[in-house]
Amino acid sequence: MKPFRRRRSLGLLILAIATGLYAWLHLSWRTLSLPAPLRSGVFLLGLTFALAAFNARKKLPFIPLLSARAWMQFHIYAGFFAVAVFLFHTEFRAPTGGLETLVWLLFVAVSLSGLVGLALSRILPPRLTAHGENVVFERIPGLIANLRREVEKLVLDSENRTHSSSIADFHEARLAHYFARPRNLWSHLVSSPRPLNGLLERIDALNRYLDEDERVTSARITELVRAKNNLDFQWHLQGALKLWLFVHIPLSFALLLFAALHGWIAWKFIG
Repeated sequence: MKPFRRRRSLGLLILAIATGLYAWLHLSWRTLSLPAPLRSGVFLLGLTFALAAFNARKKLPFIPLLSARAWMQFHIYAGFFAVAVFLFHTEFRAPTGGLETLVWLLFVAVSLSGLVGLALSRILPPRLTAHGENVVFERIPGLIANLRREVEKLVLDSENRTHSSSIADFHEARLAHYFARPRNLWSHLVSSPRPLNGLLERIDALNRYLDEDERVTSARITELVRAKNNLDFQWHLQGALKLWLFVHIPLSFALLLFAALHGWIAWKFIG
């Protein structure tokens, strides 16, 4: 933790110094012939393109331009710095024009989604590591289907051997729905074991009415329920990280497009 704290303290110090220097520079631009909003807008547009380069760097890992961790740290603190520059550029006011309002809303959306992504990247990966074996996201539906087929086979074989429908009835009432697809999104996101414990308690209650052969089947089903719960956990948390990217990246490119258009119109107007 100490290296992380040192990096964070250094990053915050550099951010504070850069923000102070920019505030002084922004005020000094008021004495120049070229309007300060135009200068700050050009600076902000360039900074936004630099932030977008982080995604390009991830797509080209073979380029020897610093490590992925260094780029991530730059992206985080440069993002906070861009917010400060944005506030100076807009003079801490909401715009009134149509295009200006669109760019303003896009910047706010990108900033907020960036904060959400920062929180997710700090909270979810350690939870994924601590919960059990990590599974490749794209393999999870197939693994759930394998568990579902095994449970269905166990239920059918037990019914044929014991001529009892106790486990089959429980499967139809509870297990078929549980194994159909990933379940319990919110409980996994907030680390609540309540749905899993509730299902396990119902299996334990069922065991009182089963014979020895059926209890063996029930024990195996319990193992599969726990395995399915781990896959659900991996699916929902990894999915949250991937879904965030599908929000943040398109918003970022939309911001670049309309910010460049806004800058070009402002430049032509000044000219």
